[in-house]
Amino acid sequence: MYKLAAVVAEAPHILHLTFTDGAAVTADVSSLLSGGGVFAPLEDSAFFRRVAVGARGRSLGWPGELDLDADSFRPETYGNMPPEFPLSDFVPPQTANPVSQKLRQAVEASGEAQAVIAQRAGMRQQALSRLIDPYYEGHSLATLTRLADALGMELRVELVPKEKRAS
Repeated sequence: MYKLAAVVAEAPHILHLTFTDGAAVTADVSSLLSGGGVFAPLEDSAFFRRVAVGARGRSLGWPGELDLDADSFRPETYGNMPPEFPLSDFVPPQTANPVSQKLRQAVEASGEAQAVIAQRAGMRQQALSRLIDPYYEGHSLATLTRLADALGMELRVELVPKEKRAS
């Protein structure tokens, strides 16, 4: 069971997904649109860009209960079967940025939607999604301070001596 940390939509029908274990993948979900059906609203690029990570990270979805399981975007889950969606640019799990991890934990612990927190911090939900991406490295103190305020928290920066390695 894989959990999503972030998802960003790109036209036409491309999703960039980042998982909590650091894996990342780009997926073409245009096959969902063949024959219309329940996913027909995704034809609208503005609606498509409203994709968000589900409440527990186990899915991604759009308004109106259109959702997809996170596992369907991981090559490891396919075995000998062809992928459900064409996947490209797969990045295997890596060590996550601890700032992103702490920020993601605070956002999840708040119980609020990313869009609500982002609005209070004066940014778009997509920007917050990028900041909690485990591999994002561009956090600024000013942005982290705004997010801490939006979450009703205090930001603390601490410098501590490095642990000495045994020789």
